[in-house]
Amino acid sequence: IRRSEFLGRQKALALELDSAGVDAFIAEPSASTSYYANISSSFHLSERPFLMIIGKDGQFTTLVPKFEAGRIAKLDMVFDNKTTITWIEEESPYEALARGTGYKKVMIDEHARFMIATGLQEAGIEVVPMSETIQSLRSVKSMDEIALLKGINSFTLALVQSLQKCIRIGMTQEEVIDASQALFTRAGVGYGFWVLVLFGDQAALPHGGETGRTLKKGEFVLIDIGSELHGYCSDVTRTILPTGATVSDHLMAVWQIVREAQSAGLSHMNADEACSAIDSASRDVIKRAGYGQYYTHRLGHGLGLEGHEPPYLNGANDQKLKLGEVATNEPGIYVTTEEAALLGKKAGFGIRLEDPIFVTENGGVLLTGNRAQSPWNP
Repeated sequence: IRRSEFLGRQKALALELDSAGVDAFIAEPSASTSYYANISSSFHLSERPFLMIIGKDGQFTTLVPKFEAGRIAKLDMVFDNKTTITWIEEESPYEALARGTGYKKVMIDEHARFMIATGLQEAGIEVVPMSETIQSLRSVKSMDEIALLKGINSFTLALVQSLQKCIRIGMTQEEVIDASQALFTRAGVGYGFWVLVLFGDQAALPHGGETGRTLKKGEFVLIDIGSELHGYCSDVTRTILPTGATVSDHLMAVWQIVREAQSAGLSHMNADEACSAIDSASRDVIKRAGYGQYYTHRLGHGLGLEGHEPPYLNGANDQKLKLGEVATNEPGIYVTTEEAALLGKKAGFGIRLEDPIFVTENGGVLLTGNRAQSPWNP
């Protein structure tokens, strides 16, 4: 991300702060500080606050423990003109901030710890929560952000496609996990890596919970996986089969239903479409197939510097998608073994397909580059 883009973000934030009638925005190291100033969210938080402060006039300020000032000054922060307020162990950092800025009313980041809000209030500063308007500044992506998201998500899909060629009946979950981590690390994007590998009826719980399984004949493999590139996240899910392996006709039919539900969601991921309507378009496909009660989560969530961020595609969210937003499209059907028995089947299962989508003037664009074509061609 170019320096000019960071400075443009700070200016846009300052304008919104002025409109909201607050003096400044305050955040601890988080996705917000990464977005506005390139201060990594991985910076270790402690009881000693390190705060980024952006005023309604655009003034960039940091509040730092005095003994840490030298180390923090070496961070690759982006700013036009920076003021640093230091505090010593024997004083309140929040009173030091109040004296140093004169701010009376501030907005704090949604991820700031409770102690930050309390400390500011005790120092006589009015604190208001992060507004939806300011929260939404991050949701519309620049083309540089899209390039990063496309890079890491298309790579993540390529990795899943490589894994599919390697997985065999008799492999353990841990072997698949270790292989995926090794591939990310070898490519230089191991930081931020995470993976969920579920076999057969384990996937009836969308986020699993059990480990130590060995893949058996007739079972799907659900892989939900991601990592980061310069802080930007990937999130891709495929339900796959090893080359040459098969499942029942019933499970293949359900896999196809989920893919059709994903198609319906994608066709509605347009600017000015209500998030609830997009969720409904996908959900209706699964309802018509008789599996409505087994589609147990929302269609998707925003993706960027956080793995889950606005916009959220669920039935209760009537906010409209904006040009430039990114959201996942991930319908699923989840049937436990107990529920399967009521359907006349022997074992439970879970099937999910997920691709992040970039909202353009011409509709939704896959950031993975390709959708799953079959369980053998993810």
